[in-house]
Amino acid sequence: MGLEAAVPREQRPSNELQQLKTDGLYSWGSLEIPEYVQRLAAVFTGFFVVISGPIAFQTFDPAEQPAEFALASTVGALFVVAILTLRLFLGWQYVGDRLMSATVPYEESGWYDGEIFVKPPEVLTRDRLLGIYECKPSLARLKNTMLGSGVALLLCSVVLVGLIRTDTDGDGMYGRGAARVPRMTTATGIVFSSRVTDINQLAYDDDLAAAEAEAAGGVPG
Repeated sequence: MGLEAAVPREQRPSNELQQLKTDGLYSWGSLEIPEYVQRLAAVFTGFFVVISGPIAFQTFDPAEQPAEFALASTVGALFVVAILTLRLFLGWQYVGDRLMSATVPYEESGWYDGEIFVKPPEVLTRDRLLGIYECKPSLARLKNTMLGSGVALLLCSVVLVGLIRTDTDGDGMYGRGAARVPRMTTATGIVFSSRVTDINQLAYDDDLAAAEAEAAGGVPG
């Protein structure tokens, strides 16, 4: 539009909105709800399986502590979803504010030559319609997602901490390192496995070393 000729094309709010809608990540904010939910669910599932699940597995045995394992994995995956949604929200909020504002800061060639463009009535009306009917619905959805994931993250964290405090053993250990019962204490270390009679055996016997590691819960004595 000729009325905006003073503003570089890529810095015009209406064009910034189109860039959001075509961007590989920020376009998620304008997707239909079913596809939006599917993509967030894919992110959650991917991080649950590939990252947070394996990390939780190092502490919680799924066979013996399924609730703790699931909660710990969920907390990690929900954190990623919350951060991703926050990033989307901030991008859409930035463009939305520029659409609704009567003035637009812009740079002709760099930060040192910033200018302020006062929108003519026609441009202001168009931009505000775009802000109301295209940006605000996306912002409301992203905000609800952030709130929902934040509440779920908090609840899962509280329940997980409660479970850990309830079942922590006398040594302050929990999970794979809990309930370790030392069988023998020597000058060179603590022995947990009944198969080991001398801690020096671990240096040259792999089977005994594996048995000791299992008895110690994977935590060095």
